Amino acid sequence: MTGILLVIACAGAAAAYWSRLRTQPTTLSQVALPLERAPKGPESQPAVTPTPSVGETVERTPNKEPTQAAQPSMPLPTTFGVYALSEGQLHELKPVPGKIPDRRVAISAAINTPSATTLMGGDVRFIVFRPDGGVDASGTEVRVVAKVSRAMGVDATGKAAMVSAGDSWVIRSMSYPYKVGPVEDQSRMLLLQPEQDGFTLAPGRYVVVVKGMGYDFTVAGTVTDPNQCVERINAANGAFYSPCPPPRR
Repeated sequence: MTGILLVIACAGAAAAYWSRLRTQPTTLSQVALPLERAPKGPESQPAVTPTPSVGETVERTPNKEPTQAAQPSMPLPTTFGVYALSEGQLHELKPVPGKIPDRRVAISAAINTPSATTLMGGDVRFIVFRPDGGVDASGTEVRVVAKVSRAMGVDATGKAAMVSAGDSWVIRSMSYPYKVGPVEDQSRMLLLQPEQDGFTLAPGRYVVVVKGMGYDFTVAGTVTDPNQCVERINAANGAFYSPCPPPRR
């Protein structure tokens, strides 16, 4: 009997609760939904240098030094002209007036001005820098310029006498051959150097002949080469030259 009453009481309570729920409408705002979290992206991590394991080596890229431009093996001119290269230095040569006579002519007209360029040694090469870059190799040479030591004239009494010739030089037919070659990476430059290795010019005055023009220079030192000296005889029909006599001992 007691069990039946307990069942009846529970059924009545459930019916009353159900009736109350039907009178209270449920809205979306009253329903608590769980919040969704945005998926996490990959987090930036600091770069980690791998540590080599035992027996493993890490290949590193060596630092590259800036490449330096190759230096020329000799100084080069920057303006057109003819240059002597002596003892590692460039010397621009000045032209002598007039055209250089052919070697078949023994003596040129007199030059009355000293040389503008003096070189300290006779180991000389030449650089020709021309707009066209061309040089006639067959006519390229170094000629001797001899000092006129004295001249025979007439003194105040009318007698022939030897007097000082002052500052006077002449270009002689004797010459030293020079070969012509290119200057590396310089299409408008040519190098002139002796045909004989180790050749040096003795002290004295010279011209280097390029396309019929003479470019003048002097090698410093005591002049001992007899080719560097001539004497002149002034006559009614012109001037005549002869080698200087050897010095008396």
